[in-house]
Amino acid sequence: MSPSRLLWVTERYPPAKGGMAVSCLRQVRGLRKRGLQVDVIVLGGSGTETAVRPTDGGNDLYFRRNPAVEIAPNMAWTAIRERHTRQPYQCAVGFGASWAGFNATTFAAWLGIPSVVLVRGNDLDRDWFLPRRGGWVREAFSRARAIGAVSQEKADRIAGLYPGRPVLWTPNSVDVARWELLHADVQRRDEVRSLLKSDSHRIFGLFGELKFKKRIPFWLEAVRDAGLLSSIALLVVGTTDEETTRILDDAAIAPRSLRLPFCPPDELAALYAACDFIAIPSAFEGMPNVLLEAMACGTVAVASDAGAMSSVVEEGATGFLFAAENSDDAARATRLAVELPAPELASMSNRARTLVAERFTPAAELDALTKLIELATA
Repeated sequence: MSPSRLLWVTERYPPAKGGMAVSCLRQVRGLRKRGLQVDVIVLGGSGTETAVRPTDGGNDLYFRRNPAVEIAPNMAWTAIRERHTRQPYQCAVGFGASWAGFNATTFAAWLGIPSVVLVRGNDLDRDWFLPRRGGWVREAFSRARAIGAVSQEKADRIAGLYPGRPVLWTPNSVDVARWELLHADVQRRDEVRSLLKSDSHRIFGLFGELKFKKRIPFWLEAVRDAGLLSSIALLVVGTTDEETTRILDDAAIAPRSLRLPFCPPDELAALYAACDFIAIPSAFEGMPNVLLEAMACGTVAVASDAGAMSSVVEEGATGFLFAAENSDDAARATRLAVELPAPELASMSNRARTLVAERFTPAAELDALTKLIELATA
């Protein structure tokens, strides 16, 4: 069966910021462009208002979690039941396996329709081990007809916990055309590179919400111990946790850096392109949007093998990989990047852009997602 009408439940959706909201919007828009009617139920945020925003291909319905967490799903259920009576949904999708997945599979059971859960990075790495959220994840997995995971590594782990349950890799994607540099981007790129003295340093980018799992202090210590601090400069875009901020502020243990807050998406291409490399030394990971976006701009990755990164980066061809939490290996990979001759860096940059343009396209992402939904509704 090919469903034509979906109920989609999420915690993170624009105007919220962050990679999860970006990925959710990208998938919903893609399914709507393929002709599916998708009603998005947003169970998140700190406000008290409920809003319904009609769009081409469905409606976006916002139910805030204040003043009490149970109010939003009850209000959402009232709206879902009434809409299902008028025009039935064929499948419910939980974008995220904890709060969103728990509610999506609950609503699906009450409606008598199948459900799908899409696992992101934190669902298995963090939420599975938390008392309340872990219960939500396990309930969602037990009820879902099929499960999608953002990395093959997570798909394998889930399959080990739920033998016989269909679990597919549903990777993220990037539209390479969206990341082509405009004239203003080239000017901004060159300005940033000049500020960071790119003539005498290799520039490494750190992008996003740089919290503990990203392991920036671990990587900087490996860089310091390898004697590479004087060879690199950092462009930091996003937010940093307390430990990372402390290290970046200490010139004895951190290289020269330029730090910027979160930027609008239309400013990111210039900043990615200003970097020779993007560093993602995570201890555990899903499939970072910043990895695909940076590679679409020709920025070469120096990354751990956590999550899906080893499925994206080809060692020595499109970037450098190291074993997660292995300081010596992180130093080795970083040294190879720092010492890479300019012509080889240019070739690697072109290969990185080509790889994501060919393998991680929006069409491929939607094909995998559509296959998963059809599997659940067959």
